[in-house]
Amino acid sequence: MAPTSPASMTTALEGQLRELYGRAAYTHKTHQKMADAYVARYKSIKLIEIVLSAATTTSLLVAIFGESKGATAVGAVLSTIVAGCALYFKEASLGEQAQLHTEVGAKLWGVREALLSLLVDLQDGRPVEEVRRERDRLNAALEDIYRAAPRTNGKSYAAAQKALKDAEELFFSDEELNRMLPKQLRKNAGTTP
Repeated sequence: MAPTSPASMTTALEGQLRELYGRAAYTHKTHQKMADAYVARYKSIKLIEIVLSAATTTSLLVAIFGESKGATAVGAVLSTIVAGCALYFKEASLGEQAQLHTEVGAKLWGVREALLSLLVDLQDGRPVEEVRRERDRLNAALEDIYRAAPRTNGKSYAAAQKALKDAEELFFSDEELNRMLPKQLRKNAGTTP
């Protein structure tokens, strides 16, 4: 068997780093989407709870001042539903779940950016052995993050896939970057406003 050439070793290493980057990017975005879903659910249920509380108060006031048995019954039913919402909030811990996914996303973001920098370093000629050591360190960090991360679901993965593939949420056009960067760092600095 012929010995492996340095160029093919670099190509294989680059391929692996690209795969690690892609998985980290998808997992990062999936955790962001999970956190967004928990926050949206929290806000929806909180709004329902506020509306039901207002309706409960109104029906009980009508019962007190209007001496209506129907309003008393409606108030009692609505009060029970509000109590159910409060118990659901306590049990579901939507805010805590959102926070966990946000924290995992933040950790993954750091590793994802380090992998991107490592790919750039490899292309710029950083010694392969240094890149391998850093890759191994980042891979161990990813393993620790994945082990401690809360589970995600298919819906959030699909939302992440759409965000990354269709909306290109991780990337900027040259025009967008030029608007954000100081003039001396813009590409074609003289041609972009």
